[in-house]
Amino acid sequence: MKPFLETKVEDLDFGLVIPARGLYLFAQQALPLLQTSISASPVNPPTLLITGATASLRGSAKFGTFAAGMFAQRALGQSLAREFGPKGVHVALAVIDSGIDGPRMRAMLGEDAKKAVEEDKVMSPDAIAESHWHLHAQHRSSWTQELDLRPWQEKF
Repeated sequence: MKPFLETKVEDLDFGLVIPARGLYLFAQQALPLLQTSISASPVNPPTLLITGATASLRGSAKFGTFAAGMFAQRALGQSLAREFGPKGVHVALAVIDSGIDGPRMRAMLGEDAKKAVEEDKVMSPDAIAESHWHLHAQHRSSWTQELDLRPWQEKF
């Protein structure tokens, strides 16, 4: 991440590729398959879950190119929810507003990692999975379109 005036259009292109284009390409392949499985479970139909980040909701200084991609991913997800929800496919975005416990996070935090995990300052992958499962298992009469996940001590 770098100051806006130090970025190039290639940085913006790269920022859009994974979140926006990645979702586009994945959804193009997944949605036809999800639609074919609607009749097998009409009350809890298939779900397309999208994982976003804080930048899906707001941009931060020096994160402009990343935020652009995450905003685009969120907008595409909203469009997909409005198009495919009435057809029986639940589309939802889970915003992850924290670091996630794992080898990479532990390497980044070094000696502080153990304390961060013990104090629940980073998110548990199992807790995230439970929230995703909750989204999938929702009855179609009360679907969530966006879910904001964060540790209990996270500022917002």
